[in-house]
Amino acid sequence: MEKVLKSHRNNLGGLTLTIDNPSSIVFPQKVYKVTEGNLVINLVGSSGADIDFNNSTFYIGITGNFLIRMISGGESSNYETIKNASFYGSASNTEEGKGRFGLNALKAHNVHFEYLSFYDAQSMGYHLFDLAAVDNFIFNDLEVRGFGKAGLSSLDRDRLYKSNPHALYSEAIQVDSAYEGCFGTYGFSDSTNIIFNKEKKGLPKNADSKSKISTNITLKNSYFGPYTGVIGQGKIDNERYMARQYFSATAIGSHSGTGTPKVTIMDNTF
Repeated sequence: MEKVLKSHRNNLGGLTLTIDNPSSIVFPQKVYKVTEGNLVINLVGSSGADIDFNNSTFYIGITGNFLIRMISGGESSNYETIKNASFYGSASNTEEGKGRFGLNALKAHNVHFEYLSFYDAQSMGYHLFDLAAVDNFIFNDLEVRGFGKAGLSSLDRDRLYKSNPHALYSEAIQVDSAYEGCFGTYGFSDSTNIIFNKEKKGLPKNADSKSKISTNITLKNSYFGPYTGVIGQGKIDNERYMARQYFSATAIGSHSGTGTPKVTIMDNTF
């Protein structure tokens, strides 16, 4: 892992990592840039191995995304844990769908996310965590600040709400089932994709119109609020590029799929 990261000189844009390890992976503790392309991490194992970002910080520029595709998981006695990272996005200063963090999980199970911070990393109309037919997911100690799209006035927001309300209330954590379109229309078509069919954007592999909705989701000890600081591109360029839209995202929700998800929400600040 360290050799791969070093070969990209700390700019991870354009890198695809597929991780199927029986043992845990620890990132070298550094500040990483993600620009001029996407960083894509495919998680395919089922051993319960952890991904520890080791308190690293990721600066996501206006031309990059930090994307995770997950079909992995752990056991009931050994959850897969993803932890210890800060992500500075540029979502409010670039086009929709850029400068963001996004995790798509398809039929994954027994996963624990903890000690993760997101600053301007959720683009309007997108989710930080998009869960399709997953089971036993725990989110603990998340800090989620900021949500938006560049150059959107209050009048624009009103118009957008009337035409596409989902763009304004798209949840940081979306709880869904695995059906065609559950990941929206922004699917990826590269040959390394483990979730999306290459021919049909938005159609996950093993899609099922009768798929059960994600269930046993816990959100606790987390904060959701606005962000008014320097964006990822500003961190990269050492300039004070500030978040242009600094309102809060909707924390968690479900508005499609079959059935009612079991969601536990406790000790959070909204």
